[in-house]
Formats: sequence, structure tokens, C-alpha cells
Amino acid sequence: MGTMFAPNQILKTGIDLTSTSISPNSKQVADLIGLTPVLLRMEALRQRVREIKGAPPTLENLSLRQDYTDVQMEARQIIDQTNLQIDFVLAEISAERNLYGEILSSMIARRDKAVAHSNAASFYTNGILWAIGEGLAIPTYKAPRLSIPSGTVSVVAGVVPSFFSLWAMHQYNGKKIQSECEPNMLAKLFGYPISPEVDYPGEITAFLNSVPPDSPVAKSRKDQLIDRWVSDRNIPTFTDRKNIKLLDSITAAVSQKNGLSIDTLSARQDMLQQLSGEVMKMKRMLLELSMAVGGDKNLPS
Repeated sequence: MGTMFAPNQILKTGIDLTSTSISPNSKQVADLIGLTPVLLRMEALRQRVREIKGAPPTLENLSLRQDYTDVQMEARQIIDQTNLQIDFVLAEISAERNLYGEILSSMIARRDKAVAHSNAASFYTNGILWAIGEGLAIPTYKAPRLSIPSGTVSVVAGVVPSFFSLWAMHQYNGKKIQSECEPNMLAKLFGYPISPEVDYPGEITAFLNSVPPDSPVAKSRKDQLIDRWVSDRNIPTFTDRKNIKLLDSITAAVSQKNGLSIDTLSARQDMLQQLSGEVMKMKRMLLELSMAVGGDKNLPS
């Protein structure tokens, strides 16, 4: 019996909420979304506000506090917008996974019904043919000539159920149908043409195309994710990132005869789920950046 493959998590954020400095990954996200210069202005203003703490409320001091409040609000707006951009991507991925899940459930139900019919036919024919064979064998001591049809029926009783069993195994992969031509959220990762519905906001694209600062390999998050899919034995359908026919069906970008199957839909589901998980990790980094806005963390020196 084979062992189940349990993959490890990739692209960890490396965030320590107890640290006073933000992590390298969070600093990279701050650079990508244009938050770093705002945080630098805010830290400078925060220091000046601390220096005038307890001082008389002069017009200059009030103006300084207002500038600090304004830059804080600007930073919060950048973080909130990035959060919504992440949700924008996750919402489409979720919608696609729901659709593929519905189609997958229908195809699996039809597959299971066909396999059940094949197994039932195997059981019925096996029982009936063996009963006939044994029935013919009963009087063979008086009529030896019946031993020939008895043996023939017994042979058939072994062959026919075996045929049905092989047919049931063949049906296990399910019926293949014409694949759709409607690019999904995987299409852009592989350079396929996309529609506005499945496009990514610029900041999310930049995040996926960037190399993590703590990465042991000089590959972007996107490429490391694709490498994971290729090596993941739990996604046996996807084994070659350059297989055009496979990519056409996985991305749903090009319609193919017999391109949509249980295996294809399962691969899409798993790949979209992992993509969703990697994009969602940005929210962990945004929390750390939000802590920096609140003064609980600082930019690394």
C-alpha cells in the first residue's frame, strides 16, 4: 500500500508579532503598495509629536498633530485598499471553486452510478452463469455430454464478470467532455489572455511576481507556487508547466475536445485553493504594517 504525500507549506511570511520591527516580507509589501514613504513620514512626525507632548497648544503644535493624523489616515487608506484588492482576487477564486465543485460533484455522481451499474452487472452475471453451470453439472453422472456445456458456462462465468470489472475500472476516471473557453484565475499565471473579470490588481500581481527576501532560491512567488504544483503528488494531473494541451484545459483558456474531466477539475480546485492561500498571506503582512501605523512596530533600520 502506498503512503499519502503530505506537502509542506511554502512561502512562509516570517512574521513575529512580538518583534518591534516589521518582517522583511512585510517591508517588501510596503514597498510594493507605496506605503514605505508614508510610514517614513509618519515615523518622523511621530517623533516630533512626542517631543512636544505636554507643551502649550500653539498653532504650530496643532498643525503638527494634524499632519500626523493626516499621514496616519493616508497609511490606513493604503492598507484598506490593498485589503480590498486581496478580497477582490479571493472572491473570484472562491466563485470559480464553487462552480468547479458543482460540476465536479455532478461528474463524480455520474461516474459512481456507472461504476455501480457495472459492478451490479458483474455480480448478477456471475451468479446466474455459475448457477447455470452448476445446474448442468448435476446430472453429468447420467449424461456425461452435459459436462461440456457445464464447463463452457463456467468459463463464461469467470470471463464475463472480469470484463465488467475491467470496464468499471475504466469508468472510474469518469466521462470526459468538451472543456469551456472561459479563462480562470490561473490563466494569467501562465501567460494566457484574460478577461477583466479574472485580472489581478497591480499590487497583487507585483506581489506574486516578486522574489521573497528570505527565499533560499531566486524565484518569484508565482514560480515557486507553480513548482510546488508540478512536484505535488496530490495533483497528479499537473506534471509539466510547459505542456500546452494541459495548460489549455487547466486554465480554461482554450476549448478542447475531451478536455474537461474529473482529474482536470480536481487539479483546478487544488491549484486555486493553494493560490488563494498564498494571496491571503498578504493579509498577515498587512496586519504587521497596520501595527507599524499604530506605533507598535517600526520599519527596519
